Amino acid sequence: MKYFTILFICVCSTFLGADAQDFVYNFQATEVKFLGVGIIAIKHDSSALAYSTAHWRNTGLREPAGWASGSTMNATANFEFTCAKAPDSISIRGFGNDTINLPMRTVKLNAGAGKFTCVYPVSAASKAFAAGVVNYYAPFNIFWEISFDKGLTWYKADTTDHKIYVTKSAPMAETGNFKHFHTVLELSCKNAKGQTTDTGIISKCWSEFTDQVVLNHKGDSLFYYKTFNTSNTTLPLLLRNKNAQCYTFAQLFAALIKIQGINKPNNYVFITPQTKTSPCGNNINRFLVKNWKFGIKSDSVACPSFPYRNTYSGSYITATGYVFITADATDQTGINGSCNNNPSSFFNNHQICKFDGVYYDACYGVKFNALSDIKTTAFDAWGVQLAPNSYNFTTDMSQADLRETITTY
Repeated sequence: MKYFTILFICVCSTFLGADAQDFVYNFQATEVKFLGVGIIAIKHDSSALAYSTAHWRNTGLREPAGWASGSTMNATANFEFTCAKAPDSISIRGFGNDTINLPMRTVKLNAGAGKFTCVYPVSAASKAFAAGVVNYYAPFNIFWEISFDKGLTWYKADTTDHKIYVTKSAPMAETGNFKHFHTVLELSCKNAKGQTTDTGIISKCWSEFTDQVVLNHKGDSLFYYKTFNTSNTTLPLLLRNKNAQCYTFAQLFAALIKIQGINKPNNYVFITPQTKTSPCGNNINRFLVKNWKFGIKSDSVACPSFPYRNTYSGSYITATGYVFITADATDQTGINGSCNNNPSSFFNNHQICKFDGVYYDACYGVKFNALSDIKTTAFDAWGVQLAPNSYNFTTDMSQADLRETITTY
């Protein structure tokens, strides 16, 4: 924010009368609010509560605003004016990005303690945001100007800076764990800026995940299993705690699509092993994601088809890794997860997204054309629990397939 101290040379037509003289004034914005049909009630990541109605204050407040494309921004603003001798009224206008401007309004000056105040009334911008186009303004600057002669002569006054998101269509309604979160708008509109089609938006939003570094709107890392024993399984918990399981990254990617108003049902896939055999009388119910190292086959006689055996006491998982009493299979650094080069990798289920027939695994930033590709590309072994404190494994991936249960997020 910049405000201006201006030396203004008055002439007889100005408010000071017939005698020209020099005077100094200060003019600065103190608050800006956005309104209008189509404005999005953006939610805090930390609380899921809506941001306040003020979007900018000269005290340092900066809160985001968002609209569906084709909507017209409305704004109101408060200003302070300091001058030894002030007029009864002044005119104000604002110039924004992409010639989205705020029209001239002549407003009354109200006397205060040593300064005057005025309010720029709620006014519609000169044009709407381009219809059907995703946009991202960081910042959207409003260059304010004032006039003392009802618009004949204009002077630079102040600049306010804003973060504004524009979605392709009105976001889908909030339900369950889907909220209009700040980070969801940030990642979706930033990546999909300029896109006009559903296919283009999905592709560009997916690019956020492909480098395995997902950041929130503040630039903080969102970790996939920063701690191996995390219990965070919903999008709100991921955004609040910045560390969560696979459920949450699938929900995040789906949320980036939904916030653009794109309705893609049957987009959430729950994956579990589908046993093809019954090793040692039990169903296959676990899988190991790459990479694991396999040593001796200590159960090659008792269970020859699942010869690798790990035993544990109580729990085999801690915050930092796996703890086994005996281990024929040991965890190695494997496929990178979001912001983590060695996430948890021993599961009985997994959650991913499916759009237009393609499987998207947002935890790892990889996609697959077929469900069968997942086990051959990403898994090292199948597992079966033969006793309360042990698991047996096989590296023969033909022993099982994957079963998908599809729902809509």
